[in-house]
Amino acid sequence: MIQQLQDSVFSMLKISKDQLLNEMAILLVKQQLSEYSMEVDYFEKRYGESFEEFDKKFRNQKSTYEMENDWMSWKFSVESKAVLVKYPKW
Repeated sequence: MIQQLQDSVFSMLKISKDQLLNEMAILLVKQQLSEYSMEVDYFEKRYGESFEEFDKKFRNQKSTYEMENDWMSWKFSVESKAVLVKYPKW
């Protein structure tokens, strides 16, 4: 029953299961890229500098728990965004 419904939907949409999975994967990657970009922008506005500038200062001064937490989140977002941007244009 479910298989018939799926086949009917795919037929109406004129798309295969593989095409649908590819499209969904691309949408998920675009969403993740957008989320990482927004987080990077947030931290750049919050601290008024790029991650590289913040990282240099962070490593050379005594930091608070909040700064360390921000540094980890910001670093993860910058690195994750860089990985996703390497792939062909989504």
